[in-house]
Amino acid sequence: MRVKICGITSVEDALQAARAGADAIGLNFYAGPRRIDLATGADVLKALPPLVTPVALVHLQEGRIAHDLASLLIQHHVGLVQTYGELTVDSMTRLESEGFWAIPAVVVREAGFAASRPFWTGRGAGWQPRAVILDTYDPKRAGGTGKTFCWDWVEEARMAGHLDGWPPIILAGGLNADNVADAIRIARPWAVDVSSGVELEGTPGRKDPGKLRVFVRAARTAFERNAECDG
Repeated sequence: MRVKICGITSVEDALQAARAGADAIGLNFYAGPRRIDLATGADVLKALPPLVTPVALVHLQEGRIAHDLASLLIQHHVGLVQTYGELTVDSMTRLESEGFWAIPAVVVREAGFAASRPFWTGRGAGWQPRAVILDTYDPKRAGGTGKTFCWDWVEEARMAGHLDGWPPIILAGGLNADNVADAIRIARPWAVDVSSGVELEGTPGRKDPGKLRVFVRAARTAFERNAECDG
């Protein structure tokens, strides 16, 4: 199991996430109140301890990452990018040729979210995501909404075979220490991703050290219980 803390906006919060036991952090170079500039991103990446994986949230422009951002990511050996925008197999293949591994964000609007074939499963596609993020649909925001979707939809899609051939699923959307155990038990993701659920009240982008520790502990306990049941 893996835990990603997204929306990191400072060196202090990155280090707090690492101390709490996070496996990965998300740096938002895309949009919203947790978006950071290149200088802040560089500071965080320089300070990040080993064995904590950075993931960059990026918006593709004509199928590419903006040149200055791509240069920063390459300089700091950031290979995982959480992608937004018009995603195609061609753009994903191009990213991979440039040294980036894409994790597409899939918004979940309804129970049948997985019934139609995703863009990477077309005939002769020849490309597969490293993982996908399942997040709550919001017409005004791309992530960081603090809202959950119905986790039963994921299990229903799995039972119906609609997730056959999908890569590992990272569950996001409104998670916090109080609901993450239920989310893991029902949706059975490979990893979980939290942002607003571990923040100081009313302060987007500022993480609460206590909430970070409690969330990571709750997520790991829930994953262990699932593993025991599967065994």
